Amino acid sequence: MVFFAAKNFVPIPNKDIASWIFDDPQYDRDEPIYIDAKDPSRSLSLSQAQTVVQKLVAGLHAAGMSKGDSAAKECGIPQSNIWIFDVLGQSLPGGFKSWNELLKQGEKNWERFDDEKTCKETTAARLFSSGTTGLPKAAMLSHHNFISQHTLVYAYSRKPYRIRRVLCLPMFHAACVPVAHTSCLKMGQIAVVMRRFDLEGFLSCLEKFDINEIGIVPPIAIAIFMSPLTKNYSLKGLRYVTTGGAPLGRESQERFRKLLAPNAIVVQVWGMTEMSCIASQFYWPEDDNTGSVGRIIPNCDAKIIDEHGNDISAHDTLGELCIRGPVVVKGYFENPKANAEAFDSEGFFKTGDIVSCSSKDKKWYILDRKKELIKVRGFQVAPPELETVLLSHPQIVDAAVIGVKIRGVRDGDTGEDVEHPRAYVVRRPGEEGQKLDETAVKKHCGERLAKYKELTGGVRFVDTIPKNASGKILKRILREQVKAEQDGEKARL
Repeated sequence: MVFFAAKNFVPIPNKDIASWIFDDPQYDRDEPIYIDAKDPSRSLSLSQAQTVVQKLVAGLHAAGMSKGDSAAKECGIPQSNIWIFDVLGQSLPGGFKSWNELLKQGEKNWERFDDEKTCKETTAARLFSSGTTGLPKAAMLSHHNFISQHTLVYAYSRKPYRIRRVLCLPMFHAACVPVAHTSCLKMGQIAVVMRRFDLEGFLSCLEKFDINEIGIVPPIAIAIFMSPLTKNYSLKGLRYVTTGGAPLGRESQERFRKLLAPNAIVVQVWGMTEMSCIASQFYWPEDDNTGSVGRIIPNCDAKIIDEHGNDISAHDTLGELCIRGPVVVKGYFENPKANAEAFDSEGFFKTGDIVSCSSKDKKWYILDRKKELIKVRGFQVAPPELETVLLSHPQIVDAAVIGVKIRGVRDGDTGEDVEHPRAYVVRRPGEEGQKLDETAVKKHCGERLAKYKELTGGVRFVDTIPKNASGKILKRILREQVKAEQDGEKARL
């Protein structure tokens, strides 16, 4: 028996994703859906999108491509099989072809299917995991995964208004792909597309295009409420804001909320590439100020396991979250070792996130990635908690915390090297920010945190915190820097 078994079940359509999107729309097919943020005269309707898809199908067939082919698997492919996406108007390298050449072969329909087995087994996209703790892996998302994501996340609870959103996250990442490439077209959501994120351009879009809903990552939320630009632009038109990709501290969430209208909703969601994006959220019109990521979406079972893989599922219990359901991907492309490690014998995917579920309101809370927890003398320290405290300092604009082992400092009981929390801090530009030193940072944190959470690993002041395209902190790079630093010290000895 699954302790956190799915309580609600929603039927998932069995269709190929193109037919599901383009057949029987419930809005005007010729209405602009995608709008260029810099040049609103450039837009794309459902009809135009379908034409591009059919032309691309014809072009790829004419180029000799067929089901199962990889468009680019390795270096050394013939130049004749390379097409350049020259979408920004740049000149083509000599001897290369524009992707527009593929659109000159007429139109051809996509392969249609409507049986469950084919929907589940046919890959629609390979999206790469974030790579925050190791090398990215190519997750295989099926047609069924994408349709399930939309059905269970966006269509399960309809909002009483037409959504107008800004797409500012990378459109190749799972944080954006489902909503950008499926839900906007399926539901007729107006999507203003930013070619590249910049804070002032983003804030300007909110006003200019009457945006009422956004999905962002914590670094963007923090950048907004810490920027003086908010004095020049209003966020009062926003009705619904979600943040995901990493935990956002409660204090940071409330600082962001203060910029919005009194009735606006600000909630956190949880998901990952392997969940086709979102797997836990709040549904309209529920709001939250506890730092929770809501509840597991319908049709999905969950369980909590300990470090040995034992099922310890219970409310108010801390452990690794495992998910089973229609949004869980088929696996990783050509990576049997990773697949064997990721899935258990019951078909649950081991997420690597340490979580708990409250017995009071059945809300889920994410502590951190299992690999990111810092073990300090038997205590587990979650970096997001320390990062939230650091960001509450008026002269700190960005921060990251990792655990470091200091050579020669060992636990008196176990004899093992002890991990020490170390902070990487970006000072606020200006004279006051430059005055901030390690002593002041440690004092700020020490006054707000338990003693075992002190920054005994030190403070490093940096110009930027390394992040991936979706805004997640690349802590493996910080750990590589620590290793290089310690190897250098060892060599000098």
